[in-house]
Amino acid sequence: MTDQAPIQEKQLLLIKADYLARYGMEMDDWTAITMLDNKTEFEKMNIQLLANQRESKRLSETFKGSIKQIHFTSKPEAFRYGLGRSLPYAICTLILGILCYVYMSTYKDYENLKETVRRYRNVSSYENLISQGTLIEDEGVVYLILKPVKKGKHIFGQTYQFDERRKVVKVPLKRLE
Repeated sequence: MTDQAPIQEKQLLLIKADYLARYGMEMDDWTAITMLDNKTEFEKMNIQLLANQRESKRLSETFKGSIKQIHFTSKPEAFRYGLGRSLPYAICTLILGILCYVYMSTYKDYENLKETVRRYRNVSSYENLISQGTLIEDEGVVYLILKPVKKGKHIFGQTYQFDERRKVVKVPLKRLE
């Protein structure tokens, strides 16, 4: 503070003298101190502003060489250029969208099939009945059409055999091996 004190005293006297010379009035010590503080802060801000301007100029010089301007003679030419720039991305996005759709729909089908198999444990035994059976709709009711079996000619999913002793219909589904 001892080195700073004479410098500050001198600056305060210069501020007071300048004010007296300009306006013909004496300035008190507190006003002079406030003006000196303001002057110091403005000098710091000015130094920062100059540093920012130098940095901004350096950055603009750096970017000036890396930016390429394109000029078009007509709107169709500009449209073709934009289409050419964005078309590969659009095609990739479309293909990815289709692949995601196919995957998700297949996944949903698989989940539905898995749930059906889990719910109906003996569904595999009904495979021939499902694949070869004939259905008709009559007055809002769906019927499975089966024909009586002819001697030893079981057709899986299409014929039945009536067991008179038990009074039941037997539908051949598959042959166990």
